[in-house]
Amino acid sequence: MSKSVVDVVWAAVEPLLPRAPGGHPLGCHRPRISDRLCLRGIIIRLVTGCSWQSAEFLLDGEVSDTTLRARRDEWIAAGVFERVADEAVAAWDRIMGLRLADVCIGGSTHKAPCGGPGTGKSPVDRRKLGWKWSLAGDAAGIPVAWTADGANRNDIMLLEPTIREITRRELHHDIDTVHLDRGYIGDRVDRLSANALTW
Repeated sequence: MSKSVVDVVWAAVEPLLPRAPGGHPLGCHRPRISDRLCLRGIIIRLVTGCSWQSAEFLLDGEVSDTTLRARRDEWIAAGVFERVADEAVAAWDRIMGLRLADVCIGGSTHKAPCGGPGTGKSPVDRRKLGWKWSLAGDAAGIPVAWTADGANRNDIMLLEPTIREITRRELHHDIDTVHLDRGYIGDRVDRLSANALTW
């Protein structure tokens, strides 16, 4: 992973990180691994799709896979990644410009072999554990809002949370038409279209 790439991401993420807890009250235990190193490990995993153990190996064992997962969980609980995503969408809109006249919302199913909180048994993959994603993209395919749930969740159930994300980012004012894939059909969608989609 290029140092220049990590430097740029670190500059954006560092101000969003929660304050690190103080040292151990008895002055013992190993010092806390730096947030920057942990972020580098998380980026490696995101970019390559490797396991946490492989990320540890690629960092020459400077940080354990357990620490990487723990730091990830700590930052998720603090809302760090949500704020990073908000800033990324806003920055793209500022610099490149989102094409929001037409927005497409589609659902997809993804494997999660190790399971974990929020996953479910996929009805389309022999009941293996997985995720159901719902993603809204602008006319150029840039993601502007998304949500996820277990693979056993019907697409329709994820439409409203996806729309709430669009509204939370205050992008709904610029949308003229929302196009839905075939998974979003039925009375529930019609009712939602008559209410929540009338921005």
